[in-house]
Amino acid sequence: MINYAGFRLAFCSISFLLASGFFSCSLAQNYSSSNKKAIRAFEEGYDLAMKRQDDKAIPKLEDAIRIDPKFGEPFALLAEIYFDQKKYELAENYYSLLIQISERKYAIYYSNLADVLMKLQRFADAALAIRNFLDKGEPRQALADKYRALLRKCDVAAFLMAHPVPFLPENLGPDINSPYSEYHPSMPADGSFLIFTVREKATSQSCRSQDGTFEDFYISYYQNGQWTPRKNLGEPVNSDCNEGAANVSPDGSRMFFAANNRLPRDESMDLFVTHRQGNNWGIPINLGPPVNTSAFESQPSFSSDGKTLYFVSNRPGGMGGNDIWITSLMHNDTWSEPINAGPTINTSANEISPFIHPDGQTLYFASDGHEGMGGYDFFVARLDLNSLKFSSPMNLGYPINTVADERSLIITADGGTGYYASTHQDGLGGYDLYRFRIHEAARPQPVSFLKGKVLDKKTRLPLQALFELIDVETGETVVSSVSDIITGSFLVSLPPNRRYALNVSKEGYLFFSESFDLSQSDSLKPQSIDIPLQPIEVGGSVVLRNVYFDTDKFDLLPDSKAELNKLVALLSANPSMKIEIGGHTDNVGSKVHNQKLSENRAKAVYDYLLSKGIVAARLTYKGYGDNTPIADNATEAGRAQNRRTEFKVMAR
Repeated sequence: MINYAGFRLAFCSISFLLASGFFSCSLAQNYSSSNKKAIRAFEEGYDLAMKRQDDKAIPKLEDAIRIDPKFGEPFALLAEIYFDQKKYELAENYYSLLIQISERKYAIYYSNLADVLMKLQRFADAALAIRNFLDKGEPRQALADKYRALLRKCDVAAFLMAHPVPFLPENLGPDINSPYSEYHPSMPADGSFLIFTVREKATSQSCRSQDGTFEDFYISYYQNGQWTPRKNLGEPVNSDCNEGAANVSPDGSRMFFAANNRLPRDESMDLFVTHRQGNNWGIPINLGPPVNTSAFESQPSFSSDGKTLYFVSNRPGGMGGNDIWITSLMHNDTWSEPINAGPTINTSANEISPFIHPDGQTLYFASDGHEGMGGYDFFVARLDLNSLKFSSPMNLGYPINTVADERSLIITADGGTGYYASTHQDGLGGYDLYRFRIHEAARPQPVSFLKGKVLDKKTRLPLQALFELIDVETGETVVSSVSDIITGSFLVSLPPNRRYALNVSKEGYLFFSESFDLSQSDSLKPQSIDIPLQPIEVGGSVVLRNVYFDTDKFDLLPDSKAELNKLVALLSANPSMKIEIGGHTDNVGSKVHNQKLSENRAKAVYDYLLSKGIVAARLTYKGYGDNTPIADNATEAGRAQNRRTEFKVMAR
């Protein structure tokens, strides 16, 4: 829309407080020309511009200038019209010519010229225009403060343009994009599917916007190296109202999204969650208070730990407009009182589109408050896992960021590829989805993943089971989720530089344990495993793969506690169960030595269980030495498997 307020201010001297509506002063009392023909041409052009008939207004205003080249008003109005039409070169020309007529009289228009030059990404010239505006335009305090802040942005933007980052965006093509707008992409850690928002033409009167459009979710699957043609996600997630921003959890089991006018009926934007069931999604559930309020809540991002949700809200208590907030899922499946991400992340302006990478510590977001190219820029901040404080945000750089608004960025689990929405000229219409290789300085920690299915060992039928990824050194549960109720499938993100214990459990079954050492960078390739759970029955056994001893010793290492506590929980949940703890070695050393070592290691586990309140009558222990190998002792890998502790069910 034309900025008539700026145009009127210079020529009518009306108050800034009255500049929000059509000005009421008489132009005829303040014209800078006394030529009646020029005035008549200008007034005709002005009336046409007020009716939004720009094509007819422009020739009239040009006539006024030809008649009187010193007539300032038509220069200013033409500049406003061209700015509104995004024809910034023409707008710059007319503002410059206006100031040349009389810099003293029209110095206030240096601010408008600076706005145009910023749109043209000529930041050094924009900075000069701002300095002229501050020195010669006699702006009021609030406006002066605004342009001093913009002066700093010009300096930052000029620096970013002088130090461009590698950037080669690729349009995802017509199977994803359309003449409508596509934005807010989201995918699980394995990148197997993509869910995104499409603003398309409304087919009913319900919830349609003024332009006759509304928002729905679409899905595409990554198969054979390409994205399949998109499909509407359908009910019960999509409705006849707006679904605005979705985020698929890294394990692919849940999707959080924003919607309005859904139960409970509320015109405000609320957050919902739906659970995946095979290839379908369940009935959405409103997150309710304290997450949702009568304010605006949208743009969720769920962390790979299975409990931390980032989202955007303009609720009271924030730093400014839209802020990023954080809430956690507690043990009773309720959400904690959201906390503001704080002044390092949020500003007095707006922060939107948070994306917490599956590494659990790298946060991407868009902001028009932090210093950048102008409008919304993408930033990255990193969470210190010790202090739980974010680093100062880093601008992702030019030309990823431009003078236009950049929004809705996600980064793949391996940290190498970004997906985002943009209005590049090669697009199919509106916002399109693009992907690009992200430069090294802006990358997160690369994250691998483990995927597979949980099955009943006897029937081979899929099971819904709890799986937990535990940091062996700290005992902290890094990821907690459940396998799919229909397919038994699961996906676990594996952040780097840690040793993990994977524990899978279900009532009525023995738990499953596995260990993963990702402390070496070359161990980050994705892994696949099917997990057969054994029903609790006599003779069933489990290898405790996360029970550790020093070489040739039998003192339990602290890293063993997380695994043994799972065994304590299993025995506590099944008070009639009795087990035998067995110790096993490889064939290195004498038979006598191996027999004694295996027995002492079994007894160490036995003693630990006693210390946790398991009565001795339910426990026995035995050393098997090297007599029952499960792998070839000819290799180190085989010997490592043979050095094990396991338990066997003796009574149900």
